[in-house]
Amino acid sequence: MSTKGTPHFIAQRITALLLIPTIIWFLISMVGHFGSDRAEIYAWLANRTTAMVLAVFLLALFFHMRLGMQEVIDDYIANPDTRSMLSFLNTFFALVIGGIAFWSILSITLTA
Repeated sequence: MSTKGTPHFIAQRITALLLIPTIIWFLISMVGHFGSDRAEIYAWLANRTTAMVLAVFLLALFFHMRLGMQEVIDDYIANPDTRSMLSFLNTFFALVIGGIAFWSILSITLTA
């Protein structure tokens, strides 16, 4: 009996549960800042609590995306070489885009 999928399943559920309140927070924040200029958004991001919640949101978002795409790759790609390459690209994309997003939050928070 294989237990390979259990940690993947649990990680998907934990990130999904983490995304529920953070997405609601993010949407309410974006609606509240509708029409704000760049200075107001920078001031909002300068708050360390806001930056931490946004960083957790993005971390959970990109990790959940990577897990979901990995599931699709494993289920629908039959060729092992193609599956391996796509798995690498999936992880690489999530790390690069997540890193850029995290760096953006960090640089705005520390410079504002």
